Amino acid sequence: MLETLGIALLIVGTVLGFTAARQITRANHGVAIPWSGRIPNQPPRAPLWRGVGGALVIVGALSLYSTLGVLIIVVVLVATASPLLVFVAHNRRVAAAG
Repeated sequence: MLETLGIALLIVGTVLGFTAARQITRANHGVAIPWSGRIPNQPPRAPLWRGVGGALVIVGALSLYSTLGVLIIVVVLVATASPLLVFVAHNRRVAAAG
């Protein structure tokens, strides 16, 4: 039962991370998103979704510790870093547009 809850929390947390990343890319349509520093147009809800999503991923991973052991570190890294791929795609699209 705890494993099912952990998997559900991981999925919901990752989806919230993608939701925040998508909101940020829509608010910065023609602007490249910097890897460090401030994002030019930060949507008001994006930091909330990123924070809640990250917390859910961590709690979900901790629920899976008895099953996965130390591999939860990899799970957390993949689940929290995968929304950054939206920024990579966005920055490539902006660079290709000129």
